[in-house]
Amino acid sequence: MDAYDARDLGLAIRRLRKRRGWTQVELAEWLGVNPVTVGRLEHGNPVALTIAMRAISLLGAKVVIVPRTTRVSLEPEEPRGG
Repeated sequence: MDAYDARDLGLAIRRLRKRRGWTQVELAEWLGVNPVTVGRLEHGNPVALTIAMRAISLLGAKVVIVPRTTRVSLEPEEPRGG
């Protein structure tokens, strides 16, 4: 999922949440915030960056920053450890 602005990021978070089968209320409980905050996040409205990053992590995703002109191919990570 590419995200070029807050609205794109919010839509990506919404897709991840729905894929996991969580409601906005459930995600809000995990984040320790009001469900209105999750709604604001998913609509691209201002929320704290720390909340957005925690939501992404809780939903099993990560942020990767690359120049727009870079082509990215995704491969599953190798398991860490022994």
